[in-house]
Amino acid sequence: MLGQGCCRAVLARGPCAEVTRCSCGHIHLAVGPVTLRLEEDVLRALGHTLVEAIQQLEVPHAPSHEAEVSEPPAPAAAHGAPTGGWKQ
Repeated sequence: MLGQGCCRAVLARGPCAEVTRCSCGHIHLAVGPVTLRLEEDVLRALGHTLVEAIQQLEVPHAPSHEAEVSEPPAPAAAHGAPTGGWKQ
């Protein structure tokens, strides 16, 4: 819900998502029925993470007997993400 005097400008729109900026400064990422309200630096970090995931999808898969799922250690602040934790 928009606050009094707020209006949104579309930054990007695609077949499955829309990104808007509210006049009060919030960035809204809408994917289907879900909307996330993000700070600009979090949107940028999310973008870097999505690009990295897409690049990994383009890498040929290793043979199934060698492919094991393992998670790399989480960096303290990946791709410029804020280190203060999630904000509401």
